[in-house]
Amino acid sequence: MPGFKFQHDFKSIVFLELEDVDFFHSVILEAGEPDGYNRLDDLLGAVGRPKTNACYEDGTDLVRVAAYYWHGISTSHGYRQGNKRTAFVSAVNFLLMNGVQFEVPDKELGPWIERLFIENTVSVEILENTLRRHAMWL
Repeated sequence: MPGFKFQHDFKSIVFLELEDVDFFHSVILEAGEPDGYNRLDDLLGAVGRPKTNACYEDGTDLVRVAAYYWHGISTSHGYRQGNKRTAFVSAVNFLLMNGVQFEVPDKELGPWIERLFIENTVSVEILENTLRRHAMWL
């Protein structure tokens, strides 16, 4: 599978901040869905973890960092509603902000992700593999 090493150096990576994730969250909510935080501290940890991992984990590339955003935000239950959708949009936008495009696969991701959560099998590795199979440099 293709590698997506940092193009220049660590300082050139555009990481997400809470404000970015909050914006994505506001966009994905449907009319009538409750807004607001459920576990803000957990969400802050989920948003900060990818940067820490990028700095200290050997072999981490942009796709791995995006998978950390996807996994962390979706499992933190930081918002009252829409965590998994916000997490996916955050991961894809992180990639775009760093020059990597995600081509949406033919299969619907929503039901697949729901099944992973129901079966308690969601992991950074599974999400990373999904992103990696459908990612390409812009």
